[in-house]
Amino acid sequence: MAASRWRRVALVLLAAVAVFYGGFELGRASAGYWIVGAMLERLELRRQVRTLGNENDSLQHRVSSAEIGQRVDRQAQSDAQRMIGDLQAETARQQQELQFYRGLVARQFGAGTLRVQELKIRPEQGRRFRVLITLVQAAARDSVVNGTVSFAIDGTRGGALVQLPLADVELNKRRELPFSLRFFQQIEVPIELPDQFRPASLQVEYGQGRGTERSRQTFTWRVEGEPEKPVL
Repeated sequence: MAASRWRRVALVLLAAVAVFYGGFELGRASAGYWIVGAMLERLELRRQVRTLGNENDSLQHRVSSAEIGQRVDRQAQSDAQRMIGDLQAETARQQQELQFYRGLVARQFGAGTLRVQELKIRPEQGRRFRVLITLVQAAARDSVVNGTVSFAIDGTRGGALVQLPLADVELNKRRELPFSLRFFQQIEVPIELPDQFRPASLQVEYGQGRGTERSRQTFTWRVEGEPEKPVL
């Protein structure tokens, strides 16, 4: 009898627990919350968190790249402005030097004058030399002067006076050389002298095209590096 009574008590307790738990789950289910749903919601929230985290990393990377780009742009702009300032200053300095040079030439030779300012003779191999002719003009405006220049070499050969035209000594047998200058130009002329010829001077002739009056200047034959010949 006692055992039977305890079994009935146990069954009643189990039934009560089952009813209570069923009511608890039914209440949670009716409220929209149950174990499986909660787990699925947690998984979805974790996925969203990961997605948002990735998007946040991507946005931070873009922001960092944009900031770096802005710094690079600012640095490039600063460098460009500095370079422009330096170029403007250099241009102004060169313009001042140009004005000074133009005034100097004009005072020495007269405005609008075209002339040979310098002539140099440099030795090369054997009987070969290089003649450097520097032409200048003191123009009132930035005008370009075009023309030709030539020269002949006076000297002796076998005791007789001889004049060699440019075509006889210039390596390419040219009779004259073109020039085009605004302020100055240096013309290099490679030449080769014949044997037994002793040069004494150069007669330089130049002008602004055919049909115009040509100017002439005479220069003593003096090779760079050689001692000057004594005046007799």
